[in-house]
Amino acid sequence: MTTAPELAEAVRRAVADQPYMVTDQTPDGFTVQIDVVDQQWWTLMYRKSLSTTFAHVVRVDPATSTYTVTDKAYTVSWEAGVDVGGGIPRPTLRASASTKQGIVREKSFRKEYGMDDDGNVGAAVDYSFDSAEGNRLIDAEAQRLGLTKKMNTTAKVGLVVAAVAVGGLLLAGIVTLVVLLLTGVIG
Repeated sequence: MTTAPELAEAVRRAVADQPYMVTDQTPDGFTVQIDVVDQQWWTLMYRKSLSTTFAHVVRVDPATSTYTVTDKAYTVSWEAGVDVGGGIPRPTLRASASTKQGIVREKSFRKEYGMDDDGNVGAAVDYSFDSAEGNRLIDAEAQRLGLTKKMNTTAKVGLVVAAVAVGGLLLAGIVTLVVLLLTGVIG
């Protein structure tokens, strides 16, 4: 019977050389997120204007030897400066934030050429990101400890909503077809 603290420790060891960290440990779970204090990610997120970060919230049920992972994507954007709309300069400050959760997958890459801090010309920004990487790290350790993954609640709700929508569309299509056939027959 594997507990959340045991899985958290196993994941902590697995991410020791990765830009991830285990946080928010509770008796039934923990969070794995990008370590923004890590120099690689600090530079990318703050100096290179990245605005999205990911967290993987893990819950463990030792009684059933199962676990769930809920992905959370947080996006923040801000702008400060002077707006010269209408020819009159006005100070502006705008901010927005959004979040997505459930099973969130995003792949991105960015490559920019220019001059770096040392004055050398080359790839000033060069990175790739796959939000599933954190999941793979968690899944590998959970499977090694004998845990079975279950779908998280948010994903289950999304699946039910999608099934109801598809069912409604199929029903509407059948009703439309019947009406068209009856109209054609009765004329």
